[in-house]
Amino acid sequence: MKVFGLEHIIYMIVMSILMVISLVLIKRFVPKEKSYIPIKIFAAIGFILIIINRIVVAKSRDATFLDFLPDTFCSIMGFVLPLTVLIFKPDTKIFQYAIFAGMIGGLLTFIYPDFLVYFDNIFNIHPFTGLLYHTNMFFIFLLCIVTKYFVPSFKRWASLPIGLAFMVVYAVFGNSVMGQSNNMHLNAPLLEGTPLTWWLVGILFILLYTIILQIYEMITLNKNEWSILKLFRSKDKEKNKNNN
Repeated sequence: MKVFGLEHIIYMIVMSILMVISLVLIKRFVPKEKSYIPIKIFAAIGFILIIINRIVVAKSRDATFLDFLPDTFCSIMGFVLPLTVLIFKPDTKIFQYAIFAGMIGGLLTFIYPDFLVYFDNIFNIHPFTGLLYHTNMFFIFLLCIVTKYFVPSFKRWASLPIGLAFMVVYAVFGNSVMGQSNNMHLNAPLLEGTPLTWWLVGILFILLYTIILQIYEMITLNKNEWSILKLFRSKDKEKNKNNN
């Protein structure tokens, strides 16, 4: 099965329509103070999906507990994002890390699910649950933003780099202590034959995250409240102070 083959394209179209319809219905019929209910429901669904997916992955390998443990960026976020949404409040740093890391990973895989090439049918439980939990991560982000359950903030910008650093520690532990072969692709490019090492992708990831935060501020805040302008103004004040 091909990435951007007919089955994948149909999946993207159908899921995009369903996500838009769901967002419109939830926004219209669910009161703002109750918006946490559908968000936590979809988080619970995502948690069930990643468990099913990891069981299938484990059975396709040696069927050990080590095979069940997440060993890619997205499979880690498949656990972290729903658990964070279920447990933590939306104004915490871990929430911003989880919601953005899950969204970017989910969106990229929704568009380019490279694992599809190993299967003949999109409805094989392995690729289908993989597609579903990635799509669900992206949808949870949209749902949190549209309902304003979660409001991104540059004040919590460092949460993503810190979260990624902890993921690297987990991957190193998995590779060196637990005997996993290539946890989070630390030892090889994410896509074979490309320069996309985890470290390069991590930098691009943080850059994209920063751009998204700034775009969000440009859409939702007055110009004088944009963090990037505040940063330049503070630098100018500091420079004038030093000159005086």
